[in-house]
Amino acid sequence: MAGNLQIVFSTPGDSVTDEEFDAWYEEHLDEILSIPGFRSAQRYALQPAVTDPGAPMPWRRLVVYEVDDDTAALMAAMEETNLATADSYEERKDAGDDGPALPAWWGQVRFASYNCIALGEKVHSA
Repeated sequence: MAGNLQIVFSTPGDSVTDEEFDAWYEEHLDEILSIPGFRSAQRYALQPAVTDPGAPMPWRRLVVYEVDDDTAALMAAMEETNLATADSYEERKDAGDDGPALPAWWGQVRFASYNCIALGEKVHSA
């Protein structure tokens, strides 16, 4: 099983419903998982549990991808397949890719992505 993760935080704009955003993202997962090295994906709705009262909560969604160890190679593959930026994604669609097009509201969506490199072994409950 993969030890490293890539996590993507996101929030749709105020005029985009979670349902619209989620429907688009569910289709988009297949594009990401087509890249060798991306092993699995799980989407989450974020609900604050314990937070600093002064800290903003800018994200409503999270995707956790289990990935191979070479995260630099994964990022290069995302660039090569035009899946790294909105502009390159549009180029991919213009070239005839049949995945989901970027919706008109796409400019309102905000993202932050991180490669998470495993430190030590996974710890399991007793």
